[in-house]
Amino acid sequence: MLSDPSQRVPLESIPVFPLPNAVLFPDQRMPLHIFEPRYRQMVRDALESQPFIVLAQLDADSADDPPKFSSIATIGRITAHQRLSDGRFNIVLEGMVRAHIDEVPRDKMYRRVRCTPILEPQGPDADASAADRMALVSLVSRVMQKARERAPDLEFVLPEGVTAARLAFIVADKLLVDGAARQRVLDAMDTPTRLRRCAEGVAALLSDIAPRDTGDARRWS
Repeated sequence: MLSDPSQRVPLESIPVFPLPNAVLFPDQRMPLHIFEPRYRQMVRDALESQPFIVLAQLDADSADDPPKFSSIATIGRITAHQRLSDGRFNIVLEGMVRAHIDEVPRDKMYRRVRCTPILEPQGPDADASAADRMALVSLVSRVMQKARERAPDLEFVLPEGVTAARLAFIVADKLLVDGAARQRVLDAMDTPTRLRRCAEGVAALLSDIAPRDTGDARRWS
C-alpha cells in the first residue's frame, strides 16, 4: 500500500478496468485474464509507461452508455504479467490504495479516471473493539469449519498482529464472493463500519452454507 500515492501514481488520469462483480482491496492481489482488444491495449500501454490500473466494479443494471461504475475503487499495480501469443494477457493486479474516482475525457479505446486517494486509518482509528473483532473471527472460524466438511484440504489462517481495518479487507477478499458485499466493505469510511459490513457478509455466507449455525450473526442484524 502507498503511504503517499500522490508521489508515485499519475492521479490525474489512470486507466480504469470496469468489471461486473469484481472488487480489488488494498494489499490484496487479483489474477485477471485480459482478452478484449481495448483492454489488451490498456495493459500494453500500462506496461510501457506506468503499470497502474484502477479496477472498478461495473454497475450491471446501468442503462447508461457507457455503463456506470462504482465511485470508490482501488488503484492497482501490475505486479506480474504473461503476454500470450494471440495478444491476450494474464496479469496479477495488486491493490495499492482506495480512491474516489471521476471519469475524465479519453483519447484511447479504454476509459480513464481521476483519482483522489483515501488513505487508510492510522493509530487507534485503525482498530475496533475487541468484542467486534472477536465476533468476526468467530464467524470466519465457523465458515471455515463448514467449508472443510466439503473440502478437507481447504485452509485459511487469519494473520496475527494486523489492525481491524486491514483484517476486514483480508477476510472480505478471501471469503466474500458477492460483488455488492465486497463493495460495501470497500466503501466503508471508518474501521467499525468496515468491520461490521465484513462480518455481515461473512454471516450471510454462513447462513447460506449452514442455515442453522448462524451463531454470532445475530449481533450484526
